[in-house]
Amino acid sequence: MISEYPEDAWELLSPSLTEPRRAKLLRAVANRTDRIRLVIQDIHHPHNVSACLRSAEAFGLARVDIVYEKETFRPSTVAKGVAEWLQIKKHDSINTCVADLRKQGFLLAAGYPSATTSMFDLPVDRPIAVVFGNEHAGVANEWHEHIDIPFTIPMVGLVESLNISVSAAVTLSQLTHKARIELGDAKYLLSDAQRGALLSTWACSQLRSWESQLESLRAQRRRL
Repeated sequence: MISEYPEDAWELLSPSLTEPRRAKLLRAVANRTDRIRLVIQDIHHPHNVSACLRSAEAFGLARVDIVYEKETFRPSTVAKGVAEWLQIKKHDSINTCVADLRKQGFLLAAGYPSATTSMFDLPVDRPIAVVFGNEHAGVANEWHEHIDIPFTIPMVGLVESLNISVSAAVTLSQLTHKARIELGDAKYLLSDAQRGALLSTWACSQLRSWESQLESLRAQRRRL
């Protein structure tokens, strides 16, 4: 995880934040993981996009991948205050998304109502990305040759499927819980370097004039 912002941003800028805000960010970063990735493809309704992002953030994911070949990325107002805490990578094709995830060593799993593997049985011994597709068409056919594990969310009622955002939330809740228990915090959570980079990103995003403030603070430190 490489930050676009200076490494010393959090150290120098965080005192400008209120104490409750600093404490909240430190608590959040201490529970972030990059072992699990959410991938959503061509989600049509902005509310569903935003709900997926909220779930990813709520369950401690550091990153989300979004593929848009046929639709336009349009998060709704539900995403306000959420997207800034996630590292969102947009892809214009399934192939580029797959190549990027494979390069990072991710296993690919996708949700299908007809799959036989339960989400409870998804492996967590290596990084895993869970893919969810369009509300109506589902996971696109182009994914099929790349998916390592098709999985389903077991249900005992009369409905056959869940809304895309609900499916993502249920899966992420189960998967993050299982991974943290089985892997332990040392393997599951971000490294110190990754947490530092993320905190610097967050610090800069919270301050409109962060560049001038950072330069001023550096100058003050040089004079000491």
